[in-house]
Amino acid sequence: MAQPTNLLRERTRAFVADAVSDSANSQVAFSLIELMNIGKRFNARQREQATVNSMLAKLANEGPLRSADLSQFLMLDPSTVSRHICSMADDGLVARTPDINDRRVQWVDITPSGREHLQTATRARVALFEQVMADWPEADRIALGQLLERFVTDFDRTIFDSEQA
Repeated sequence: MAQPTNLLRERTRAFVADAVSDSANSQVAFSLIELMNIGKRFNARQREQATVNSMLAKLANEGPLRSADLSQFLMLDPSTVSRHICSMADDGLVARTPDINDRRVQWVDITPSGREHLQTATRARVALFEQVMADWPEADRIALGQLLERFVTDFDRTIFDSEQA
C-alpha cells in the first residue's frame, strides 16, 4: 500500500477541522487518526505479531491469566485467543496449566522464552521510534513522552468512567 499523499492528509485534516471547532483538539484528533491509519497498513503477519506481543505483555505484567481474561483484554473472540495461545505454547512462549478446581479453565503464563521474545520485540519497537525521532532534540522527545503518557492516562480514565456510567 502506498504512503498517503500530502493532499490526502490535508483533506483529512480539513475534514476533522470542519467537524470540530477547537483547532488544538482537531490537531490531536487528526494526528491520532493518521497514526491509527498508519497502523492499519501493517500486513497480516505484523498484526498477528502485535496481538502476540500484547498478550505476552499482559501476561508479563499480570499473569498468569485465564484465556477468557486475555480475550476480554484484547476484545477478541475467545476462539481467536485460543488459537494464539496454542501457537504461542507450541513456540514455547507461554505455558498452560489447568485450574485445579475447574478443569475447564486453563491458566496461561509467560515463559522465560516468552519474556525474551517480548524484550526483543520491545527493543525493535524502541529502535523504530529512535529512527523516527533521530533528528528531534532530546527536549522534544521528552516532552512528547510526557504528554503521551498524560494523554493515555486521561483517555483511559475517561473511557473507564464512561463504561461505568
